[in-house]
Amino acid sequence: MTETFIGGFASGFMGQGFMGMRVGYGLYFTTTRLFGVYAATWSGGSLGGPVAGLIEGELMPALTPEQSTTVISELERAKQYELAKDQVRSIQLKKPGLWGMGLGRARIKPVEGPSISYTLRNVIAYDRLVQLTQAFGPELVSK
Repeated sequence: MTETFIGGFASGFMGQGFMGMRVGYGLYFTTTRLFGVYAATWSGGSLGGPVAGLIEGELMPALTPEQSTTVISELERAKQYELAKDQVRSIQLKKPGLWGMGLGRARIKPVEGPSISYTLRNVIAYDRLVQLTQAFGPELVSK
């Protein structure tokens, strides 16, 4: 099966560390892998759009096979980590509270090794991750 880019984003709405204070993380998905990226080390590369952290300015862009290959190559260079779909046990999403009260969470549980957690500082990040994870592997997602 040919690997195709699905979509992703990096945002100040996703953080790590105490209370999610270290912000600017992103998750990008292909048909076979997910990539964790720190935005300070990758800005979307040659296909970055007018909205930072999105490809072609869209969450889930329609790319040509050549563009998809380019994005995947750039993700391979810029990644903090990658997991093949069959290495992911589950993806748990918790929605942030209303009116900016309370933080949400995205937790990726690999089959082996420790979980990878992100603090979601805004419902926008949660909504985007719901769309992306449903396209990547709906059977892996719990909300």
